Amino acid sequence: EVIPLADACRFLERDASKILGSQALGSRGRPGWLSGVRIEQRWEPLGIVLIVGAANYPLLLSGVQMLQALVVGNAVLLKPGRRGTRPARALLQLCEQAGLPAGLVGLLPEDPAAVDCAIESGVDKLVLTGSAETGRTVLTKLASSLTPATMELSGCDAVFVQPLADLDLVAKALTFGLYFNNSETCIAPRR
Repeated sequence: EVIPLADACRFLERDASKILGSQALGSRGRPGWLSGVRIEQRWEPLGIVLIVGAANYPLLLSGVQMLQALVVGNAVLLKPGRRGTRPARALLQLCEQAGLPAGLVGLLPEDPAAVDCAIESGVDKLVLTGSAETGRTVLTKLASSLTPATMELSGCDAVFVQPLADLDLVAKALTFGLYFNNSETCIAPRR
């Protein structure tokens, strides 16, 4: 988890200002009656982003999502997944040592009730990595306030085997993919 998280940090450090900078959009694809209209795209912070972390990659997934939200200018509430509090604390400590102002990230308890309390208190966006069932439950709670959400819900990835493939290598690769990270990887081959 550490190497991909460090790579994500490097990417954000190198490219975030370019990606998040204002961009004038061309007229291509617009109706003719808008031809004289100038359009500029700007990225602005939403406010407070609630990140509901996953248990399978407690440092990488929550860390990347947290950093992305912070780079755009948001504050973050981080609810770690099962057994994710220690990695989250370690990440926050490193961020503070790197100069992140205190108070920009709040660490919530692992208890799912913490998500309910945060939603009721008011958040501006929710990011969730979890099961489809959890996603449905959380979306229902967000619906009354029309709070936007980004969710990655479960995985059921198909594998296509080419007719000329080395079947011994395919079997080894599928076994590795199925058992990687104790079989807790959303992109593991399932079908």
